[in-house]
Amino acid sequence: MMNLRQLEYFYYVAKYEGFTQAARRVPFPIQQPALSIRVKALEESLRLKLYQIVGRRFQLTPSGEYLYQALMPFFESLDSVERDLKGEAHGRLVVAEAAPMLILNRRRSALVTFRRRYPGVQLSILERSWTDLLESVSAGEVDLAFGSAPELRGSLSFEEWAEAGYLLLCPARHPLLRNPEISLADLAAHPLVLLEGRTADRRHIEDTFSRANAPIEVALETSSYALINEAVARGVGVAVVNALWPRPGGRVRWREVDVTRLFGKKRIGLFRRTDKYLPPYALEYLALLRGSLSSPEGGGGPERGGEKPARASL
Repeated sequence: MMNLRQLEYFYYVAKYEGFTQAARRVPFPIQQPALSIRVKALEESLRLKLYQIVGRRFQLTPSGEYLYQALMPFFESLDSVERDLKGEAHGRLVVAEAAPMLILNRRRSALVTFRRRYPGVQLSILERSWTDLLESVSAGEVDLAFGSAPELRGSLSFEEWAEAGYLLLCPARHPLLRNPEISLADLAAHPLVLLEGRTADRRHIEDTFSRANAPIEVALETSSYALINEAVARGVGVAVVNALWPRPGGRVRWREVDVTRLFGKKRIGLFRRTDKYLPPYALEYLALLRGSLSSPEGGGGPERGGEKPARASL
């Protein structure tokens, strides 16, 4: 059976065409006589002649040439493998955001730059409900997660990246728009269109009404902001959304009113397990995302009709 160390000795002897040069240039200390002994031991184990000396010139036999060509790709790749291991340029990074994705969707330049720098890393970008995302982070299935601030427990940490207020979306001539000081009781008197129940926004909005003893009627719940937009436009109900709500392009058929004074501000950012190891490429992806915050990409359309909402600095 071939010995890997013996094969390595032979590879360098064949590469540098002789024992003298190989002993000088191998990446480990060995004397020429010892190198010769190791290669002869390989020949004996294989029962093959791998080289010959013609005159004073080192020359591979056909068997030696065949073995050298077979070994070359492996040993020549070791340097790049070592560099990759030290830089940890291979692996998998799982990044997820609470649905609907309002941060990662706007940071596509960070994704493109990361893929160019780390082609050996498999990047998975997932969308999850807020509660599912918390469970995935806690279980260690997700490396980096983005969404509303969770309740911190155990090794879970939260880093705030931005904050956003809340908006009321109403059909253009809705009675609520005649009231300069809309209250929670005023809102509760009308059917609501809200995000589905496993989202942080839905929980926060319902908790706010509950603390004010203002029971609500939910006319429609959905995970789709596009459907919320359509439902408000068609008079199904009024909607409460966070200020990162993606505005559709073209003409809209509703009004926006800032109701942050009623619902407070939404804290948005990164949460992850602090006891989960993050390789250098994960930290660089985070740095790319942070760097993209100062140059917003792909936000919603221009504001139309109604008061301007307090924009989150994303």
